[in-house]
Amino acid sequence: MKKLAVILAAAMIATVALPVAAANVSVGGKLDSKMMYDFGADTPSAETNLKLNLNVGPIGSQTITGVIEFNPWLIAEKNGCGMAPKPVENGDPVPGAIRRAYLEAVGPYWTDGPAVTSRLGDLELAYSPFILSTEALNGMSVSGIAYGPVEAGVFHGFDKGIRARGARVAAGVANVAVDASAVKVGDDELDYAAYAIATPIPGLALDATYAAQTNTKAAAIRANAAAKVPYLPLDVIATAGYRSTDLAFNPTYRWMEEGNPVDGEQGKAAVTAGLATSYAGFDVALNGEILGDDDDGKLDDGRSIGATVGTAISGFDLTAGHKVTQTMGEKIETHNTTTLGIAMKEREVLPNMLISASYNAAMPDFSLAETRHIAKASVDADVSVLKGIKVSALYDTKPATGKPGRELGIEYGAPCGVKLGYSCNDLNTNMVYAGMEVEF
Repeated sequence: MKKLAVILAAAMIATVALPVAAANVSVGGKLDSKMMYDFGADTPSAETNLKLNLNVGPIGSQTITGVIEFNPWLIAEKNGCGMAPKPVENGDPVPGAIRRAYLEAVGPYWTDGPAVTSRLGDLELAYSPFILSTEALNGMSVSGIAYGPVEAGVFHGFDKGIRARGARVAAGVANVAVDASAVKVGDDELDYAAYAIATPIPGLALDATYAAQTNTKAAAIRANAAAKVPYLPLDVIATAGYRSTDLAFNPTYRWMEEGNPVDGEQGKAAVTAGLATSYAGFDVALNGEILGDDDDGKLDDGRSIGATVGTAISGFDLTAGHKVTQTMGEKIETHNTTTLGIAMKEREVLPNMLISASYNAAMPDFSLAETRHIAKASVDADVSVLKGIKVSALYDTKPATGKPGRELGIEYGAPCGVKLGYSCNDLNTNMVYAGMEVEF
């Protein structure tokens, strides 16, 4: 409610302060609804999402946009007695409550000044994946402050009563670009990061990142170099890199989603090197790594070397590779991993029918019994009675924890705008659904 009050108050102030006759007001948004029936649980359910946009502008040299997004409305069968709102468990978002709301203005702060983007309400901040990439804060941000080659941004916000504020500066001069940011969280935590990339001479590229936390005295370091090897008859690219992340490095507002640069790296340090070239239609790469994983900065826990070869034949991408890994300790353990892959990118096999497919295999220590096979395929058809149908399938012999090993999906987009679908997998999902979506 406090969040909504801030937005409504700001909207009222803006409406009073600006000449209404000069404003071009438009309301837009997105509404979608989906009905589902799970055969495994023998229960129906439904979900509705709503997002509203209020655009006011341009007024002089500025444009104002207001956005409100709501939590999904969820309903399900209740004890076989018809549909009712799904009970809210502890920690679940409240259905229909405002999930995100903000006002955003693009324009100058003084007459004929440079245009900047100002946002009030729920913030979307992405200064650095190491220290700040979040939507959790509520407050005010200003971005796009430019002066010559320098661009800056600042923010001030709150999250569950904790104050956070920060700034970012980026600049590019000649062959060097620098991006630095700092975030203060509460009274004790200060996170900062700096990133630089340079091409000092033709054929050489360097980049480096340093991020740190003052309250834990932990840091993350990344450094990479890539160069074209001279005096060779082939174009060969040599690469080298170093990375180190302290075990305690965990800024409050770092990027947490899958693929972030911190998870799986805490407590580890490594040096990498590689060579890559292309010859007669084949892409060849050789890579090596020396690893330390006990948070002491020493590179004495593991080493690996691997090679990959790839090519394209008749529209198929073929890859093969082999990697040897050694774990250091009282006894050196050696493991081998062989990989094979074939992929067909989206291809029109018949008029208005597109097919894509891939197959990958990973064999540990030359064991056929332990080989992981992953096959994927999808078909999009826009032909006669098959118009608007998409079929997809997945088969994985050794899926990751919580992931399906077998999955099938069928979706049909009817000319009337209704989407019908069916999905099932070996995690007890066996569901039909129907949905509609409208943007206005």
